[in-house]
Amino acid sequence: MLATLIIGLREGLEAALIVGIIAAFLRRQQRNDALRWMWIGVIVAVLICVGVAIGFEALSRDLPQQQQEALETVIGAVAVAMVTYMIVWMRKHSRDLKGDLESAASDAITNGSAFAFVLMAFLAVLREGLETAVFLVAAFNASGNAGPSAAGAILGIAIAVALGYGIYRGGVRINLARFFTITGLLLVFVAAGLVMTALHTAHEAGWLDVGQQQVVDLSWLVRPGSVQSSLLTGVLGLQPKPVLVEVVGWLIYVVVVGTIVLWPAGRTFPRRLAAIATGACAAVLSIAALVVFLTAPASPAPPSSTLAAPPTGTPTTSGILSGTAVQVPADVSVSVSTTDADSATGELTSGAVTTPLERLSGGETTTFGGLSAPTFDQVVTPNLPITALIPGAPTRVSVAQIVAGNGGRLPVGLDTRRFGESAPVVYVVSASVTVSVDPYFARPLAADVRYAITATATPEKGSAVVLGRVATFDTGHQPTAADLTALGAAKDQLDRHHSRGVTVPLTLTVFAAVFAALAALCAMASRRRPTRPTPSTPSAPVSGGGDPSTLEPPGPDVNPDMDPAAVVAPPEKKERT
Repeated sequence: MLATLIIGLREGLEAALIVGIIAAFLRRQQRNDALRWMWIGVIVAVLICVGVAIGFEALSRDLPQQQQEALETVIGAVAVAMVTYMIVWMRKHSRDLKGDLESAASDAITNGSAFAFVLMAFLAVLREGLETAVFLVAAFNASGNAGPSAAGAILGIAIAVALGYGIYRGGVRINLARFFTITGLLLVFVAAGLVMTALHTAHEAGWLDVGQQQVVDLSWLVRPGSVQSSLLTGVLGLQPKPVLVEVVGWLIYVVVVGTIVLWPAGRTFPRRLAAIATGACAAVLSIAALVVFLTAPASPAPPSSTLAAPPTGTPTTSGILSGTAVQVPADVSVSVSTTDADSATGELTSGAVTTPLERLSGGETTTFGGLSAPTFDQVVTPNLPITALIPGAPTRVSVAQIVAGNGGRLPVGLDTRRFGESAPVVYVVSASVTVSVDPYFARPLAADVRYAITATATPEKGSAVVLGRVATFDTGHQPTAADLTALGAAKDQLDRHHSRGVTVPLTLTVFAAVFAALAALCAMASRRRPTRPTPSTPSAPVSGGGDPSTLEPPGPDVNPDMDPAAVVAPPEKKERT
C-alpha cells in the first residue's frame, strides 16, 4: 500500500501541477472556452490511462503461468525505465517548471491557438497517467495483494489532486524542489524493489538463469502474510530468499540513481572523485571475488555410476519348468554412462555376463520422495546359460510333457504325427530394464530388471512349437530415505561449490572490470578537463615615474556588491591659517 501511495502521490501531483498551472494561466487570460476544452482533454487522458491499466491486468490474468511471468518482467522493466527517467527529469526541471509552462502558454496565446493548451494538458496527464498505470500494474504484481495496493494508489492520487487544487487556488505553498527530492528518493527504493521483482519473474519465465545462488535467508523477517512482509516486499521488493542477481541489481540501482537524486542540482559531480569511488568499488569487488573463490567448498564425490540390483520377490516357473528351482544371478547391477533429454546408454551386469544398454529411451519422470527423476527403459537379451539359471531345465521334451505343462491342452501349432518322441528345447532369456537417473549427477537412482525365460520346442520335422514363458524373476533397487538424504546433501555441496567457486567470483569479477573501466574513463576525463585562464590585471603605475600631474589621488576601495550609499568619503583636510 505504501509503495502505490507514493507512486500515486508523486505522479498525480506532477500531473496536477501541470494542469493547475495551465488552468490558472487561462483563468488570468479569461479564456474560459480554452479552459473548458482543457478539462475535456484531461478527462479523456484519464480514461485512456485507466483503460490501459485494465488491459494490462486482464492480459496478465489470461496468459499461462510462464507467459504471465514474462509479461510481468516486461511491465516491470518498462516501469523502472519510466520512473528513472521521470526522477532524473524532475530533478532538473522542478525549479523552473512553472516558468517554462507559463512561457509556453504565453507563446500559445500570442499565436492565438487554444488547441495548444488542450494538447499540453492532455499530453501531460496522458504521460503521467501511462507512467502511473504501468508502474502500478508492476507494483500490484510485486505485492501480490491488489486490495491494499489499489487503496494506496487511490489515496495517493486523491492527496495529489487536493494539493494541486490548493496550489491552483493559492492556498497551499510547498517547496517543490524539496518535495520532489524526498519523493524521488522514496521512489528510488520502490523502483529498486521492482528491479528485484523483474529479475525474479525473468527467472520464472525462463529468461534468466545466471546468478540464481541464494545470498541470504530472510524468511525469518519477510514472513508471508505479516505486516513487515507487506512493507518489505511491497515497497522494497525484498524476497524471503534473495538470490545473487537480485541483490546485485538492487544495490546497483539504489547506489547509482540514489546518488543522482541526492546530488545537488547546481553542482557538477567531480570526475576525480568519481574515478576514486569507482576504482575503490573495483578493488573491493576484486578482493571479494578472490576471497569467495578461495573459501569455496570442495566439489562433492558424485554417486557411483553403477547401481546394485539384488533379487526382489520370489522366482516363478510354469509350463515345462513347473516346480523347477531358479538360481537368480548374483551381483546384478545397472550402470549409466550417458544421458540426454529422452535417451541414455549404459550396461546391465548379470553375474559374469555384461549386456550393453545402447537404446535406453523414454524420458518420463518418476517421483521419489519429492524428487523427480527421468526414467528410461529397454528390453535386452542377456547371453545367460540356461544351465546356470535353471540347473534342472530339460533339454528335450515330449508331447506328453508339453501337454502336461499346458494344462492338458495341445498348444497351437503342435503336430503330434510329425513331432516324434521328443524334440530339443531352445531357451531365450530376456530382461526388461527400467532405470531412473538422478537429475543432479546423471547417476542411476533406481533400477528394476525383470527377467523372463521363454521356451520353444524345435522338432526335426514340422514347425517349431512355442511353449511360452516358463520362468520369471525380478531384481532391482528403490532409493531409501537415507539415499535421498545423501543425494540432497551432495547436491547442496555441489551448488555451493559451483556458486562460490565459479558463479559468484565470475560475477564479481565482471562487475569489478566494469567499475575499473568506469574509473579509467573518469580519470581520463578529469585529466582532459580544461583549466580556466587566469584573468590578467593591469599593472599599477610605478612610484616616482611619469608626470605627477597626471596621477589621480587614490580613491576609496569600493566593493561592487556594496550599497553605494554605504561608501564613506575620506575626510577633508582643513587648511592651515
